[in-house]
Amino acid sequence: MANKAVKRLYFDIEVSPNLVYSWSVGHKISLDYNSIVKERAVICICYKWEGESTVHSLQWDAKQNDKRMLKEFIEVANEADELVGHNGDNFDLKWIRTRCAFHGIPMFPSYTTLDTLKKARGGFRFNSNRLDYIAQFFGVGKKIKTSFSLWKDVLKDDEIAMAKMIRYCKMDVKVLEAVYKKLSPYITNHVHHGALAQREKYTCPECAGNHTTVSKRRVTASGIIKVQMQCQNKSCGKYFTINQATYNKMMEA
Repeated sequence: MANKAVKRLYFDIEVSPNLVYSWSVGHKISLDYNSIVKERAVICICYKWEGESTVHSLQWDAKQNDKRMLKEFIEVANEADELVGHNGDNFDLKWIRTRCAFHGIPMFPSYTTLDTLKKARGGFRFNSNRLDYIAQFFGVGKKIKTSFSLWKDVLKDDEIAMAKMIRYCKMDVKVLEAVYKKLSPYITNHVHHGALAQREKYTCPECAGNHTTVSKRRVTASGIIKVQMQCQNKSCGKYFTINQATYNKMMEA
């Protein structure tokens, strides 16, 4: 990794549908859970550490059991300081937690996460908050086109289909990282990586660099002075705010 103190993990999952009995099909069909023949599960998990080029992949076993894969991924996730996903909080992590609970696999009750979907909805006005749209909006790539037939083929144990599924999931991770890097200068951090690097807190919270300058000073209604800093690392440029006491310590150093 580029900075050993920064353990940001980008990840994405693909899941299978429930297999159910149904007397009919249509848009307004209501199915009770007693109709389930086979429970849905996680097909694959792909992930990438920031600062590394390799996108790793895990997949369910030959019996379409996701237990071993989930155990392996939790070991990886537990090493991360921050997990980044698009709709990761409401989809990916909830899926992983549910399946871990089913298998009795221990995992942290909570993780420090950054959900790019939440950031897109909360701080921007994109025409669409879908990952594919935002990536193409910024010109940093796009998702691989696919259809539900791929999921059906995977359920039939088609090895070619599984390879396509892994490739599709890996591309999602690459696109996710590219989108995060475009959004990063305009969103707040959830983790102060400068503190993780065991440096003073005036280091950049994004890249942990210590080449920062004062951008602006602000005074709150109660008279507290806040100093807005900017990272001078050309690949970062992050704005962040520190208090006056921290700034004074920086000047004394």
